[in-house]
Amino acid sequence: MKFAHLTLVLIALSIAAVAQSSPKPKIRLVGVTDTVNNGYAMKMYEIEVTNRDAYSDELFFPSPALPPCGKNANSSRTWINIYNEQGVRLYGWCGINGSGELVSLKFNVPEGQPQPQKIFIDLVDRAEVRVLRSNKVTVRQL
Repeated sequence: MKFAHLTLVLIALSIAAVAQSSPKPKIRLVGVTDTVNNGYAMKMYEIEVTNRDAYSDELFFPSPALPPCGKNANSSRTWINIYNEQGVRLYGWCGINGSGELVSLKFNVPEGQPQPQKIFIDLVDRAEVRVLRSNKVTVRQL
């Protein structure tokens, strides 16, 4: 019984150490532009994760052992979700191939819908069952 308890403690400590080794993502707004998508007026938002070099490409390896993203059975280990200030999900990615892709994350909001005033992201590491939440950035119409 002592061995089982010790094993659980060691597992918990190793998970905590891994979670602490990855910093929270830091995002910044790159720009907001007017665009047209399939004939509909949109605002296109572009953000970047400024500390993307702190994340190993391993976090974004294809992970067929984890649940698929729609029909994509090789979706990445870590998914990215973008939220507005109320925590409403605006967009997400499940097929990021490496931390270098965090330089430009774009999403559209239809012109007639409320535009976000602030945004933040979550990096959802599905293998380690953890979420790293970014800072919130104020959106200015540039």
